[in-house]
Amino acid sequence: MLRILYPLTQPMYAFVLLVYVLIGKGKSTTKKLITMCKSEIFAEILNLVGKETEVSTELILSSSKVTEVVDARSIVVFFLTEFGLYPEQIATLLRKTSASVRYLISTFESRKTTNKMIAIYLQNIRKSLENEL
Repeated sequence: MLRILYPLTQPMYAFVLLVYVLIGKGKSTTKKLITMCKSEIFAEILNLVGKETEVSTELILSSSKVTEVVDARSIVVFFLTEFGLYPEQIATLLRKTSASVRYLISTFESRKTTNKMIAIYLQNIRKSLENEL
């Protein structure tokens, strides 16, 4: 429905759809969501993922290759792509290469099927985002 009204790019469409869903649920939080800049969205998601996964934000931003840390980092990337950020923008925020961010995006589904906790983390973080945004 929204795509017919506005010729939007895929990330912008996802962002507008998210705003539309929040409005549709009767949330009065769309003002805060619309006025948040990329760095604020990043900080909010990073903190929520850190709390939920019990991996510190410093470790998520580090170059650690420990499975739990990479899982947490991939969850951050997943939500940032849902919010419409491009891999290059995410790479800058995470201090990673855009190739590594694209790799996390492309392998996320297999990572989720391998580690069942990721699905639980996603559900809990999504609820927190709906409540806080």
